[in-house]
This record gives sequence, C-alpha cells and structure tokens, in this order.
Amino acid sequence: MENKLKDVSMVGRFAYVNMCVEKYLVTKYSDRDWSIIAQKLWAGTNEYWDDFTDSYAGLIPDVFVTYDDYDSDELKISQSEYELLKKTYEGITEGLEDDPSDEVNYMLNKPFEMAMVYEGTVIGDGKESFEIIEATEQVLAKNNIDLPDYTKVLFSSASEKNGWGNFFDSTPLSIILNK
Repeated sequence: MENKLKDVSMVGRFAYVNMCVEKYLVTKYSDRDWSIIAQKLWAGTNEYWDDFTDSYAGLIPDVFVTYDDYDSDELKISQSEYELLKKTYEGITEGLEDDPSDEVNYMLNKPFEMAMVYEGTVIGDGKESFEIIEATEQVLAKNNIDLPDYTKVLFSSASEKNGWGNFFDSTPLSIILNK
C-alpha cells in the first residue's frame, strides 16, 4: 500500500487506517454498537492530533478496562456512553496492550499510534505510517476481510501543509457513522 498512498497526506493515511479499523469491527462484531468509537476516531481528520489523542486514549480497551467506574475527566464521554462502551467491549477484548492476539485492542490502538508517532514532529518520509497501515491490513487479511477502497483518500494530498494535509469532514468515509 505504500506506493499507492505515498502522495496521500498524513490525515489521509490516518483516515485509511480508520477505514481498516471500522471494516474489521463491523465485519467481526456487527452485533456491537461502535458509534462512540467511530465518532472519536474520525475526529482525528478534522482536529489536531494532540486533541484527538486526548479524547480517544481513554477509549482504547487497554486503558478503558482500567476504569472500574465512570470517570468523566479522564474518559471524556458521558456516563451512558461509558456503559454502552463497556457493553460493546464485553467478551471480545481483555485490553492486552501491544498484543496482536487481542485484535480489538490491537486495531483500536493503531489510529492512536499513528497520531502519537507524528504528533508535534516533522513527517520525514512517513515510514512509520506505512508500518501502521501494513499492520492493520495484515489483521484484515488474517480474517479474510477485504481491504477498504484506498482511492477514497487519494484526494488528501501530501503537498498540503508540509505533508500533513488539510482537515476534512470524513463522515462520508465511515461505514459506522453512515449506517
């Protein structure tokens, strides 16, 4: 995928990672409500990544499972959203950090990793973004899930904002938010 996305901005690559994550979630766990995750995930295409990581980090299973009770300051979601997310994760993730055998946690960590690798830095060759993309694609392949259509992010050019790309409304790219 590196050659196909080499001219795509970091925001566009981030969107592609989100497309992979969503495809995995709705294919493997279609009976779960992923809307809270999708809303937070896609915010990363139209806000600075430090803001994204602040609002998303607490929802990643390896962090979320450490909360025995609702904590509005840390989780940045409502109590009802907390209860829904708790139910969504029940029985499908143990929150095993950096463990590919806990696929839900592994996949939900990838957008966060993408943001953290580049937050406040110069992009350079963007090698790390391609490694993250490859990791998400490998999980899809392992589960016989077709890759999302990468052409949907080609509009987001690496020539914009020193490779970062312009913010954009990514709602049309989300299969969860468009249900």
